[in-house]
Amino acid sequence: MMNKHTILLVALMACLAPVSSFADNLGDPAPYLTVKEWIKGKPVQIKAGTNTYVLVFCTLSRVNDFALTNLSNLQKKYQDKGLVAVAVSDEPAESLKPFVQLKGAQIEFAVAVDDDARKATGTYQQAFNQMILPRAYVVGKDGNVLWYGHPLRGLDEVVAEIMSGRYNFDQTQKSVIAAEQMEKYLVLARQDDTNTAVVGRRLLAIRTNDAPGLCDLAYQIATAPFIVKRDVALASAALDRAEQLAPTNTTDIAVDRAILLFQTGREEEGLARARQALASAQSLEAKDEAQTCVRAMEARLAAAKTNQNKAAESKP
Repeated sequence: MMNKHTILLVALMACLAPVSSFADNLGDPAPYLTVKEWIKGKPVQIKAGTNTYVLVFCTLSRVNDFALTNLSNLQKKYQDKGLVAVAVSDEPAESLKPFVQLKGAQIEFAVAVDDDARKATGTYQQAFNQMILPRAYVVGKDGNVLWYGHPLRGLDEVVAEIMSGRYNFDQTQKSVIAAEQMEKYLVLARQDDTNTAVVGRRLLAIRTNDAPGLCDLAYQIATAPFIVKRDVALASAALDRAEQLAPTNTTDIAVDRAILLFQTGREEEGLARARQALASAQSLEAKDEAQTCVRAMEARLAAAKTNQNKAAESKP
């Protein structure tokens, strides 16, 4: 078993490696799926033919309700086009069965129990050099893996592209690489690793001509949980570069700046920036985004003030 330091070293080297990264494996044939028991639905075998498969490897009872509903919705939406959704859990069958029954209609996809050695999960994770769960894999009708990543980050979009015939391998490979790099940066940041800043600057350089990618970098630095020290300078530099690339689409950037300020101890200034973004937003979508941000900030400040008042009242 890899220890924590080995995992961090692998993650660091992956972030510092050339852009080719592990996503070179994208497009490889999907491994054979070997499980211990099928809890719900008919047994599924991954093979070339008429089906597109969505495989999610996870501890099913720890996955939030939104993720369960989302996978069920994908199954319902595209089942007539041959989509088969499968969740493979590492939990014992005796505990997984009542959970699946309890969730009922939230789980409208096939569910399998991995074997005692986690063979199914390990085979896919090793084949695509993945260390973190949960992980989703999309297998096309040719039997090859067309995408992999976190099941709540890009899965819906890539399935829609595949089903509509708009799937583009090169673009998908780039998005997978970007997601891997961001995820591995966050692993280091959460450990307060001394190499975090170096890897962050590497990410900034890689995304230098990618405005959405730069905004994502800043947003993740500001909001990702459990980061010990948020690199405000790096996030600000990313947003500065994004403004240079997209001077006419400033609402997203303004909102991200507001969130960065709010999340790093400058709450009132962040709220003021968010209100400015709302006032200057041009499209309905931009207004909705800024309004959501403003309301969330106002709610948090109000809750904090309430807690302060209660604490003061409770003092002798």
